[in-house]
Amino acid sequence: MKVRKIITPNFYKKFRCTGPECLNHCCHGWIIYIDKKTHDNYINSRDEEIRSVAKNALALTRAGRKKYSIIKFNDEGTCPFFTADKLCRVHQKLGGDALSPTCAIYPRTQRIWGDQLRRGLTMACSEVVRLVLFAEDSMQQHEEINLLASAAKSKLLYKDSLGQASQLIHLFAWNLIAAQSNDIEANLFALAQFVLYLQRINFDLSGRLAEAEAFYEELLASLHSGQLSVNNEEREQSALLKLRAIMAIYKDINTTTRNYSLRADYISIAEYLEEEVSNKADLKNKFARLNQQWQQLCATSCLKDPYVLRNYLLYQLYTSWFPGKDLSLIMRLFYRMVMDYFFLKISLAVKSLYKDIKQEDVLTLFADYYQYVGHSAQTADNLDKAINEINGGDDLSCLLLLG
Repeated sequence: MKVRKIITPNFYKKFRCTGPECLNHCCHGWIIYIDKKTHDNYINSRDEEIRSVAKNALALTRAGRKKYSIIKFNDEGTCPFFTADKLCRVHQKLGGDALSPTCAIYPRTQRIWGDQLRRGLTMACSEVVRLVLFAEDSMQQHEEINLLASAAKSKLLYKDSLGQASQLIHLFAWNLIAAQSNDIEANLFALAQFVLYLQRINFDLSGRLAEAEAFYEELLASLHSGQLSVNNEEREQSALLKLRAIMAIYKDINTTTRNYSLRADYISIAEYLEEEVSNKADLKNKFARLNQQWQQLCATSCLKDPYVLRNYLLYQLYTSWFPGKDLSLIMRLFYRMVMDYFFLKISLAVKSLYKDIKQEDVLTLFADYYQYVGHSAQTADNLDKAINEINGGDDLSCLLLLG
């Protein structure tokens, strides 16, 4: 027998599709694959409307049984099974069991790391964003034990198994982000310092665990006392890196069909940064103002509860299983986490110059962003290449995106 742990966060347990109340439905903007069994069921359905739509809208790919066909969207870029009242016609007429695996599973995810199956939800869904950010206990995890027969071993994806060092680092990182502090960016700074320490000792936690624990305790004490802080407002180098990061994130935005609001955000950011800027000092002052706006948002808006941004970063650690199995890439994984945070911070700060930020604004922005970066391998690859271009060969430069 083989033991497998199933890890389920609170936000996963609480998720229910909001249907017509969804802020940005999932029935448009990307490729929806249909497996052969579902394809045949729709084409031969007893329901005349389902059968008619299927014959017109399912395009054969014959790329295997799981990707037998794709749904051709209508002129509005929406799935033709999507109704005027924002519901799924297949679900309405045939029931949930008739949905294709793609539609039935989304936005749920699961991944096996060693002996753990970790359940998750993608933030490309606005309801997931709400559940993660705005429930204090959203990142609380529940563990179940499954016993698997020996024959089931081959079905487990052990290629993502983690060593003991990676598991320990994950726990250290989790506690550093979860620690109480005056500013969540201080938690990121503490995690960066811990990662640098680990690199100095070549990740030798088995031989230097007591020393690592002592350094970790020092970082916790500094967070609790408010001694750790990030302030890059006076550094022109920071302003230039922030500008390059914004350009890198938005480089491919016009090639997507789904993210119209992200393009509008980019225009707003660009207009703000271009207005009355003639030199590096002006640019530095522009970002300093945005940082002040962000601090104001964190104190007075729907982001004011300290668990909101903490939950977001814990979600990032959970879904990436930070630091991953390849410790040589730990700083790159940290860079992506900081870059995502920076984008969301700047976008909301600019928005707040023109309007009061409500929870709906946060949900929409987060969902749009993760639809953009999470549903295209090419976009993720391009962002990684962009980091290589802007970081000057030093992934620690991501700290200049803070403050």
